[in-house]
Amino acid sequence: MDSPKNEFRIRAVTAFISFTTDDFQEPQHILGQKIQKYASFLRTVENMLSSAGYEVQTLRIAANPFGDYLSPASNPTQLHQQLHLLDETLKSNCIDFFAMGPARTPIELECCPVIVSTSRRLSCSADLGIEGTAMAKKTAECIKSISQITGDSPHCKNGLGNFQFCATACCKAYIPFFPAARALSLSEQQAESASSSDQDVISFAIGLENGSLARRLLMESKSVENISSVFRLGMAAALAPLSAICQSFADKSQGTVKFVGIDTSLNPSLEEGGSVAAAIEQIDIVDRFGGRGSIAVTAEITKALKSLPGIVHVGYSGLMLPVMEDNRLAELATSGHVDTTRLLALSSVCGVGLDTVPIPGDSSHVEILSLLLDVRSLAVRYNKSLSCRLFLCPGLQSGEKASIESPYLCDCNVLHL
Repeated sequence: MDSPKNEFRIRAVTAFISFTTDDFQEPQHILGQKIQKYASFLRTVENMLSSAGYEVQTLRIAANPFGDYLSPASNPTQLHQQLHLLDETLKSNCIDFFAMGPARTPIELECCPVIVSTSRRLSCSADLGIEGTAMAKKTAECIKSISQITGDSPHCKNGLGNFQFCATACCKAYIPFFPAARALSLSEQQAESASSSDQDVISFAIGLENGSLARRLLMESKSVENISSVFRLGMAAALAPLSAICQSFADKSQGTVKFVGIDTSLNPSLEEGGSVAAAIEQIDIVDRFGGRGSIAVTAEITKALKSLPGIVHVGYSGLMLPVMEDNRLAELATSGHVDTTRLLALSSVCGVGLDTVPIPGDSSHVEILSLLLDVRSLAVRYNKSLSCRLFLCPGLQSGEKASIESPYLCDCNVLHL
C-alpha cells in the first residue's frame, strides 16, 4: 500500500495578506516589498513540505476584500494602473495565483470583470450577503459579462474567465481555495483589536487534492456506519504528520507565523482513481452517485471531515463537487444523472455549493439569479460556507459538449437549467 503522503497532494499553500490604499501609492516599492516577503515565505513553506515528502502543486496569496484598497471602476485609469502594477509584481515574484477578495457592494462588483480580464493570475468573488436581491442581481450580470470577455484576454476565451470568479455566501476568511479565498477585512481586523505587532504575522492554510485517499478509505469503510470510525480515523492519521509539520513551523517562528489549519475537504483530481464521486460509490448504499443514499453518505463524510481528531480544520471542510474537475461527476452530468437540483440538495449537507458547472451561454439573468439565490438560501439557513462558480458556455445549449481548453478541466455536456 502507498504511503498516505502518496495518496494526496497539497493543492494549495495559501498565505493571507492585508492591503490598504497606501500600499498602492508612491513609492511603488512598498507593494513590491510586501509581495516579495510573502512569496519568500511561501517558498520556505514549499521547501519544508517538499523535504518532508509532500507534493506541493501551487503557492497562493489571498488578500482582504479589494474594496479596502483598490480604486473604484468609476476611476478606470487608476484601477488599471493598480491592477497592472500588482500583476507585474506577482509575475516578478513567480506567484501565479492571487485572490483579491470579494466585492461587497454592487458598485464594487463593477471592478470584477476588469480584474478577471487583466490577468490569469487574478481572481475575485462576490459576497451575496444574507438578505435582499440587489447584490445577487448584479452578480448574475457580472457572471454574464465575464463570460463575454474576449479580445486582449486570451485566458478568458470560451467563457473561461468565470474560472477566476465565483459568488460566495457565508464564506469566512482563511478558505485556501480560489476564487473564494480571502483574508480578514480591515473592519474585521479592527473588530478583533489586532495590535500593531499582529500586522507582521503571516497566516497560512493548506488545501488538499485527495480523491485517491478518499477512495481507499471509503473502500475500507464499505458501509455508511463505518464512515465515522474507519474513514474519520484514517483521514486523521493521514493528515496528522502534515498538520504537525505546519504547526511546528509556526510555533518556532517566534510569533511571526500563524498556521490557521487545513481545509479537509475532499477534492478530486482528473487522474485515474482521483474522482470523489466515484469514491463515494464505494459505500454499499450508493449504487450511483447522485442517487439513493448519496445525501446520507455525504452528510456522514462531512461530519467526519469537520471532526478529525487532532486536526485544526478551516475553510469549507466539506465535499467538493466541481463538475468539470471530476471525471465521474462529469460523466454523470453528461448522462443526466446529476443536475443542478441534485447538486444543490447535496450542498445542503456537505458544502461546497455549485462549482465549475457548465450552463448554456445564453442563460438569462433570471436563470443565473435563481441559482445564486438558492445557494445563498442554503448557506444562510444552515450557516455554512457555500460558493457558486458557473461556466456560461458561449454558443452552446443544454446537452451539447463543452470542451474548455484548460488542463484543470474535463469535457462535460452543458447542464439544463
